[in-house]
Amino acid sequence: MPETDRLFPEYQLLSWLPDETFFSLVSRHHQLWGHVTSAQTCQLIFGSARAGTHHDLPNSLGAFTTRTNGSLGEVDSISRERTLLKFYAAFAQQDETENAVACMSSSSVAHLKLRLGILTSRFRANHPLKACPQCMEQDLRETGWAYWHLKHQFPGVWMCTTHKQPLLQSALKANGVERFQWLLPRFSELNPACVAPIETVSSSVLLSLAELIEHLVQSEEHQPLLPGKLHEVYRQELQARDWIAGAASLRTGQIATAFLNYCEPLRRIPEFDSLAEDEEGMATQLGRLLRPPRSGTHPLRHLLLIHWLFGDAQRFDFALKSEDAHNRAPILDDVLTALPVVDPRIDRLCSLIQEEGQSVRKAANLVGVDPQTALVWAAKAGIAISRRPQKLSTNVRAKAIRDLRRGTDKEKAASKAGVSVGSITRLLLSDAKLHADWSAARSAKARAHSRALWLQLLQSSGSLGIKWMRQLDPRTYMWLYRNDRAWLDANKPDLLPATLRPRPSVVDWEARDEQLRGLVREAALRLMEERDERRIHFWQLCQQIPDLRAKRASLHRLPRTFDAIQAVLTAHLPSQDLFR
Repeated sequence: MPETDRLFPEYQLLSWLPDETFFSLVSRHHQLWGHVTSAQTCQLIFGSARAGTHHDLPNSLGAFTTRTNGSLGEVDSISRERTLLKFYAAFAQQDETENAVACMSSSSVAHLKLRLGILTSRFRANHPLKACPQCMEQDLRETGWAYWHLKHQFPGVWMCTTHKQPLLQSALKANGVERFQWLLPRFSELNPACVAPIETVSSSVLLSLAELIEHLVQSEEHQPLLPGKLHEVYRQELQARDWIAGAASLRTGQIATAFLNYCEPLRRIPEFDSLAEDEEGMATQLGRLLRPPRSGTHPLRHLLLIHWLFGDAQRFDFALKSEDAHNRAPILDDVLTALPVVDPRIDRLCSLIQEEGQSVRKAANLVGVDPQTALVWAAKAGIAISRRPQKLSTNVRAKAIRDLRRGTDKEKAASKAGVSVGSITRLLLSDAKLHADWSAARSAKARAHSRALWLQLLQSSGSLGIKWMRQLDPRTYMWLYRNDRAWLDANKPDLLPATLRPRPSVVDWEARDEQLRGLVREAALRLMEERDERRIHFWQLCQQIPDLRAKRASLHRLPRTFDAIQAVLTAHLPSQDLFR
């Protein structure tokens, strides 16, 4: 008997609708099956009462595919095609995307938004649910369901590209209200993105931006747009607009002024509030986009810059193809990233060394740069330099290179070679391939070391459970959790039997009851006095008291709190409507 027949003998499994999100699919099952609480649906389809309810980057996809026998897709296809990972994967390294898939397959997606650069971007990380009214009506006629479209949920998309209409956003889920519930779009729960009507000019900009985002996400999901490639295309366009002075100096003031004018109408949408309001702030934000960054940047910042510079996807695609991004991509190194992307002195230097046979030092003097900079430029151009034996003799240099290719620390390699750390650093900078091999070897050593420590811990303390292992070696666990999630999930101890699991600490229910009762009374007074609320609902109290919703199932142990809630909610409502 198929697995799905055993797990769902009395339940019908629905099929995917066009462009439907994973959250929407499970929400349709919840409504079709008629469950009273979302926990019932979660327990049936994920095996846990609180699993999978994130509407943007859900967890427990592995449990979902197992319990449905893969009839609705595997973890990789669902996460990449039916969640917001599709948007972020179009601008992320392949290993980051694979780590995100591993996180979403497991029971927890903690730290995933941090790794994707969402939490530190100053854009909203809650991803409000959005829907097009005309799409809802059309979907109801054609499929019998109003459902959530994935393309509408992409950050930066606030217009429906099919009906050319502004999207409405849900008043639920993203703001914490009903955040564990399964929801489908309903007109009564949808509001405009901004209070004032969107002007014609803003509407056209938002529509064009939405079309660009949808095109790039769809076309670049298998060949991500990485910063190195984008920086080359940006500079090519800025050069064409005469916004680069001399060889590589940006006219930051002019660029910031023009980009500020472009962003001004977009700031009416709350999602774009983090865009700078003045030229100084905009110049700072642009500086991080137009130069190779030390950390990740939210894709939306690059999308806004692309839309401003190129206007539409066709023109950007043409610019992307015309630029040989692979050959000109900058080397991400502290010194190399500080060099100009294009400098006419590089060709002159290479000509002096290769065609005229000048030494690196003399060629550097002739073009007016430091010899060490000339050495780096020559290495970047693929010119083999014969070095005079100084501190790094031929034998010492060869030994140092062997150590570095094995991933040895610079300090240790310098000590073994009998030279300074600066000499080893210059050696790495002068050979791009050596630097890449050294970085890869260090990463492999760190992975092997962490795996070995974890396997030792698993053998000695695995019987005590995962929580105990984490306490014994938190550093190793966190490294694997962030950098090798799939392997970690495959090498966890089995769950402890219920009899061996640690019991929760004894709760002082009387003290908790008294504390919550006071908080309920204070929240009710605040709602009546500050917001002039005459009819208070339970969800409003939960917004004021975050811990209250979690205690709802334990109100039978909190009689004073229950009485206080009843007194507040029944002032104008019958008792059967207490928790609506």
